[in-house]
Amino acid sequence: MMSVATHLRIRVAEYDRVIRTFIPNYQEMLSVAAAALRPRSASPLIVDLGTGTGALAAHCLRAVPNSRLIGLDTDPEMLAVAARRLRARQRYGIELKQQSFTRCALPRADYFTAGISLHHVRTRITKIKLYRRCLHALCAGGALVSIDCMPPSQLDLYAQAKRAWIRHLERTYSTRNARAHLAAWAKEDRYFPLDQELDMLHTAGFRVEIVWRRGPFAVVRAEKPRTSRAMPAALL
Repeated sequence: MMSVATHLRIRVAEYDRVIRTFIPNYQEMLSVAAAALRPRSASPLIVDLGTGTGALAAHCLRAVPNSRLIGLDTDPEMLAVAARRLRARQRYGIELKQQSFTRCALPRADYFTAGISLHHVRTRITKIKLYRRCLHALCAGGALVSIDCMPPSQLDLYAQAKRAWIRHLERTYSTRNARAHLAAWAKEDRYFPLDQELDMLHTAGFRVEIVWRRGPFAVVRAEKPRTSRAMPAALL
């Protein structure tokens, strides 16, 4: 997989500024996702999948002051930015690892978070396997909170959501460049419709709620039931 900077055609140093020109309601989604953690233990462990520059991780640490955090990402440049951001908080219990969340062993955790990172998982089968691995690694009552592009499945609503995204891009870029950005991202990303995302999470064994939705983007919270059905090891 290419680096995020290459994929988005931006420099890592510009990421936190430019991502807001790409993604509508970016800051609001970070705040909503962090607030959706709802911690039940005194010092929960949060594992951030595809932590990038640590934007979502920083929001989670503010929302849950006593939490510990592991950030996973394959891009060393992004992790360097995340390290500066998160360690500037002078917090213990923060660990950043250059690992792929689709391949590495997932640690036992109270929460998994994903800030616009799971769209890199391109097939339904692979995504369900990832969700099952998250479910298996979560403590009972823990949750996966994900921000991503999860558009409507109905064609008219999909077209409306896409137009809203283009309008956001047009605040900074020409219409031609806005459409070119979407076309370029679509070559690597896979945006499953929201109803399909919910179905995959249910299939994996989660209890799911839509925390926030606007245009093509959504924040979902998938909780591990306190009595979770056993899964064959081959499916994990």
